[in-house]
Amino acid sequence: MRRSTVMSNLRRSSTSAVIMIPLLAWGTAVLLAYGAMAQPSPPEPAAEAEAEAPAARKTEPADAAPDTSPVSEAEPAGETEPKAEGATPRDDANAAAKSDDAMPGSETAATGDAKPAEPAHADPAPAHVDTAASPEPAKEAKAPDADTTKLKVATWSGGYGEAQRAVVIERFEAQRSISVDVMERNGKDPIDLTTDAGTALPDAAEFSGEEIDAGCRTGQLVKLEDSGTNSIVAPAIISDFLPGSLKPCGIGAFAWSHILAVNPSAFEKRKPETLSDVFDARRFPGKRAFIKEPRFLMEVALMADGAEPAEVYDLLGSEEGLQRAFAKLASIRGDIIWVGDSKAAMEAVAKGDAAIAQSFSGRAFFAAARGAPIDIIWDGQIYAMTYWAIPAKSPRQELARAFLDFATEPQQLAAVAQRFPYGPTRTSALALTKQHLSAGLDLQAYLPTAPANLKTALSVDEGWWAENSERLEAAFAEWLAKPSDASEAPRTSE
Repeated sequence: MRRSTVMSNLRRSSTSAVIMIPLLAWGTAVLLAYGAMAQPSPPEPAAEAEAEAPAARKTEPADAAPDTSPVSEAEPAGETEPKAEGATPRDDANAAAKSDDAMPGSETAATGDAKPAEPAHADPAPAHVDTAASPEPAKEAKAPDADTTKLKVATWSGGYGEAQRAVVIERFEAQRSISVDVMERNGKDPIDLTTDAGTALPDAAEFSGEEIDAGCRTGQLVKLEDSGTNSIVAPAIISDFLPGSLKPCGIGAFAWSHILAVNPSAFEKRKPETLSDVFDARRFPGKRAFIKEPRFLMEVALMADGAEPAEVYDLLGSEEGLQRAFAKLASIRGDIIWVGDSKAAMEAVAKGDAAIAQSFSGRAFFAAARGAPIDIIWDGQIYAMTYWAIPAKSPRQELARAFLDFATEPQQLAAVAQRFPYGPTRTSALALTKQHLSAGLDLQAYLPTAPANLKTALSVDEGWWAENSERLEAAFAEWLAKPSDASEAPRTSE
């Protein structure tokens, strides 16, 4: 149901509204208990609704006939359409403009409520995931394969979802001669994994990492390997996937990330290039447009103070680490402009009100595509991944497995990234990802998963934030309320 319809219904009667609020709260608690509540989607699809590459740089890729050739034969290059293109492509900027009112308007979705994979330089087991204790999906949950001439697929809304439609879904339809029913999801829409097959349950869907972990623990998502004999990912190509992008019930497709955006023209000699530079207002004077919430900002402050990515969340969980983060923020407090979201932060840079801004990788790309003088500081980027998975109650699991295999092939990942600049999770796909099809920009400078951009990366730990957000938000609000010259940061209760 569209959000406008829901809101219209809620306005019909104040009495209905009073009744609905406790019911919705109860329903949310139930869905969370069963692992069915959606995590917010990646931030950029809604954020890039206004983004449009300069007309002079747009090059509409040529149409191509459907191609069922092997993976190695498709090679996206430059501004030409990849060889395996199966339908008339949509212009990325127009697709982004179609991005919708269904996405959350606040920065809640843009603050990364998606548990990501681990950084590429290390591959520890994900926090809060007990894969050994994850029950196998109940055998009776899988109905006999139904009509295999159609498939239900859920992907994120906005420009990113349009890129998935134009590349993966249309190509798969052509290859299999089937019909794919696409379901759009966003940060407020749950996928109810408890529902019976034949309803709104998709056969394959994109999930956040936290949703993957929860669905796998409860047996509501299909495990993608069976003692190594029935794995959807062949052993020979496992090393092609970035560390953390393969989970027992999910295959990573793309990464998005929180970054710092810089206007290089705001600095006379040299621009800031590290998080340490961002927090050095003496050497790099200028206002910093920071989002007025602790998520991402506290991690950035600690890393700017010298903390290694692997120790950030342990430090933030301690009183000493929290005081250290606040002290770092206090060192440039007089140079901070507080804004409500990343859009406002980027606007502050564009207007010259700030020289540095908190942002997200996709938003920074589209700002650069419009001609804004924007460079990205990748030092200490904080990233998350989106994963493909199969609900255990899907009646078309074999076809869904084929779809996941197809959707995560290198040429499909590269072709999606060339329309919407998220980072592919496969090394071979990164090698194929060249210029953005409509903007003409070199994508390696804008992809979170490009090797050069991952050197000091941190993966946001949504499990940690779920447990600690209330404590940090209270401490952050107290710190903001203190006089700017206060020497002592707020202390929190353990």
